Amino acid sequence: MIHTEKVQALLAAIDAKRYGKTRNYISGSVSELGPYVSRGVLTTRQIWTYLLSRGHSFEEVFGFVQQLAWRDFFQRVWMGLGDGINADIRGDQQGVKHTAVPAAIAAGTAGIEGIDVGIQRLLTTGYLHNHQRMYTAFLTCNLAGAHWKLPAHWMYAHLLDGDWGSNALSWQWVAGTFSNKKYITNQENINRYTHTHQRGTYLDVEYEQLAGAPVPGVLEPTVEADAVLPFSDCDAAAWHKAIEKQGLRLWDPQSAVIENRVVLHNYYQLSPSFASEMPGTRILLLEPSVFAQYPIADHCVDFVVSLAAEIPDLQVFVGEFGALQTALRSFGEVEIVYQEHPLNRHYKGTEIPRDWLAPEVEGTFSSFFSYWKKVEKSLRKEYKEIRGY
Repeated sequence: MIHTEKVQALLAAIDAKRYGKTRNYISGSVSELGPYVSRGVLTTRQIWTYLLSRGHSFEEVFGFVQQLAWRDFFQRVWMGLGDGINADIRGDQQGVKHTAVPAAIAAGTAGIEGIDVGIQRLLTTGYLHNHQRMYTAFLTCNLAGAHWKLPAHWMYAHLLDGDWGSNALSWQWVAGTFSNKKYITNQENINRYTHTHQRGTYLDVEYEQLAGAPVPGVLEPTVEADAVLPFSDCDAAAWHKAIEKQGLRLWDPQSAVIENRVVLHNYYQLSPSFASEMPGTRILLLEPSVFAQYPIADHCVDFVVSLAAEIPDLQVFVGEFGALQTALRSFGEVEIVYQEHPLNRHYKGTEIPRDWLAPEVEGTFSSFFSYWKKVEKSLRKEYKEIRGY
């Protein structure tokens, strides 16, 4: 149970107080729990509960918990808008010159060390510090003039913690379509937070000079979707190869033994403890249509399958939900249990609510801070009740 043990170790290593002071630095005290949260192995609520058990004051964990709330906020927006997050939300992106990806961004050769090193690490490991994500989106959208959508897909495809709600809405925030203004940075800021010392680059100017600046020559060549989106053909062979490598069992209608309940896992729900109180056959559903719309890289495929290997007695079904429904009919009356998610709206069966940070704070909010205000109030109340104040 490699991942289970790693999650416990990462939780124990959280330095919430230092996180609040250093999280913007690439050397900062980050938790590295993102991939496990995005894949549903760990919830924001579980992290909050764990922090409470450690005896921290609310002020000590404030910054850390606020970042957890950002994750839930993006999910709430995605739940409310659905596919609407795939288009500019508050207004058209300004200054768009093309809908491709700058080739230098895709390769990590843009000439800005603090960004290039992060991109190259992303392409090989699936990890990119949050500040470097913002820098990359700024360079791509607000300097190179790319529309945010394809570059956001490109980044999502490589991130082990890829979450389309968080990713799409963060790119829209940087591009000014989900915020009041575009995000701008310069070489001085990048040097500070990435510990680089570059001078004389096209970003080594004052902020005012970057607004409306011409596209740097290195960012002019672009590449289209078929060159930057891995796994775009959704070839089931890639899944089968990874599944076989991990020794998982592919669905076989001839030998399958199905109970009267199926607990469904997918790319966003890979927790061994999901619906553990409900006995049933566990199936990992990998829908080609989902990965056609939101492609992922091979290292993400491998990560998903390695997580799935820790779910006892799991069977893997590569196909659409409707095809699984049809296949299950031959086994009689079978209840399908799944967790709520924006990509699960076509599922039919028993829906289990998400384990939100503050479950009673529901609905869609126009801004993060309107959401956070209610979440903070709820969490402070809970904190005081537990401490007996």
